[in-house]
Amino acid sequence: MPTHEAPSTSKQPVAKKQRFIIRHEKPKITTKHVMSLQHPLGIKPLGNYYMDATRSDFAGSCRGPSLGRLSQLTDEIIMEILNLLSPSDLVTLGATSRVLYGLTHLDDMWKNLTIERFKGDWVWQDDTWRATFLKRSDPGYDTSMILKNRDQMKLKGFYSDTLFQSFYCAAIGMEPYTAVENIDRHSGLSLEDFIQKYERPGKPVIITDGAKHWPAMTKWSTEYFLKTWPDAVLRAESVDVKVENYFKYAQGTKDESPLYLFDKKFGERCQGILEDMEVPVYFREDFFGMMKEKRPDYRWIIIGPARSGSTFHKDPNATSAWNAVITGSKKWIMFPPHILPPGVFTNEDESEVTSPVSLMEWFSNFYASTQFPDDPADRPLEGICREGEIMFVPRGWWHAVVNLEDCIAITQNYVGSQNLKETMEFLYTKRDQVSGVADDRQEGLYEEFKEAFFRSNWTPPEEGDVDTPPQEGADSGDSMNAEEIGRKRALMEMWEKNEQEIERLSKAVQQRCKGSVDGPEQVSFWEMAKRGTRAEAASDKEGESGVEANGGSGGGFSFSFGFTSDDEGDEEEPVEEESLEQENVSSTA
Repeated sequence: MPTHEAPSTSKQPVAKKQRFIIRHEKPKITTKHVMSLQHPLGIKPLGNYYMDATRSDFAGSCRGPSLGRLSQLTDEIIMEILNLLSPSDLVTLGATSRVLYGLTHLDDMWKNLTIERFKGDWVWQDDTWRATFLKRSDPGYDTSMILKNRDQMKLKGFYSDTLFQSFYCAAIGMEPYTAVENIDRHSGLSLEDFIQKYERPGKPVIITDGAKHWPAMTKWSTEYFLKTWPDAVLRAESVDVKVENYFKYAQGTKDESPLYLFDKKFGERCQGILEDMEVPVYFREDFFGMMKEKRPDYRWIIIGPARSGSTFHKDPNATSAWNAVITGSKKWIMFPPHILPPGVFTNEDESEVTSPVSLMEWFSNFYASTQFPDDPADRPLEGICREGEIMFVPRGWWHAVVNLEDCIAITQNYVGSQNLKETMEFLYTKRDQVSGVADDRQEGLYEEFKEAFFRSNWTPPEEGDVDTPPQEGADSGDSMNAEEIGRKRALMEMWEKNEQEIERLSKAVQQRCKGSVDGPEQVSFWEMAKRGTRAEAASDKEGESGVEANGGSGGGFSFSFGFTSDDEGDEEEPVEEESLEQENVSSTA
């Protein structure tokens, strides 16, 4: 075995797009990228090993002597094993060697432990989840010892991309990725121009004066929230946390992917907050509003520090959305519905979307490739939405958002005339993917929406029509003028036309899925549903499927792991670890 052989790193899956393919291997972190970055424990990226090895005073990697036979395992495998241990075992194990000290201090592991055990019932301590967990477990624990011991426990000669990666992504910032802004920006945009230029064609736009007149613009801030609603409990990803505790965390965290506060019930939990905002004129036609209190989840307050944000996704139920920034700024990167972003993987019907990397790691590993696609038209749209501005997100667009600084925003999803058909089709054909309602309502949400739509748009029958009485809760018709009656009848005609097309498409797809010996190609239901969404795609000719096929591309990804042996070396001298009796975890840990 070569002396001081460096462990190999594993490869990330290649990235696939629907219209073009860009393949990536996870790049090694090099000295060029991190010369100014110093890990708090002195851990270096793997690339530094080869440079350090050329120095005359190089003592080799400490991994082999420190881990012994465990050095045969990669850092990834060791971390999988550590994730199975209890917190008290991790503290004890961290005292046995310097490398295990570093491995057991990975803060993402302690973040998961804290949330799993205490949910949102914790108060942020110093700058680590480890300190937060230990303090929450034992209120008498002295967290100052962690910072003191950190200075004494620099891990000289420890090279690990696994441990350095999250630190690197949290430290690099967004500066290299903010130069491109190619999303249209408009002020003084009329409703008619918005519909014609952006909503109807499905094109993003930043409305630069959309929220500048809101009372929230002069009121909302960290200080205002702490003064007005300090004890309000809001949702931060998978946990409920007090506003006061969340802001303390947000101001001190160094997480690669900070907890993102994203709450749909803020109007109830923060009394009076809805008076500080309004729905912009461009988005007031919202047919889901006809369902009143039964409408799917649609409005959220979003609060987060720099680096927090949302990974690539499409908005639920084929709705469109708007996002208003009150404080701070957000970087948006958007791909049209037919282009799958690199580093993102989905199954055939897009019911499952996964990304093997974090938001910051995506920018680090994949962003550059998006700037030079095979077809220049396939470059993503990018932009920065600043205070008082509103981003319009058309239905079906892939988008990721990252906060460039501490940020407070409001977002709302809606369905209007321009995306009614797509939402109807989603609720009708993808009932298992419907979101925003209780599980027992998913299958029937289309019918609920239809009933509310018909009730809201009932009009008195014309002469010669069958005299159908109005549904319960519908307007009697006495107060409607001719213009209102005409508008409601036009909406009813729109619904009925859309429904006929959707039902015809659904039947055609089901027939093709059954297949026949002499029939057309057999294509899955979901593939056919994605291909044919327009009326002209359906045909009344006997024997035709009614769906026009578009070209598609197949493919997949592969990945591998490399295993190499480290030099076992001599046994390491006993480490005088940080007087670890001061880091005992209480019985509750």
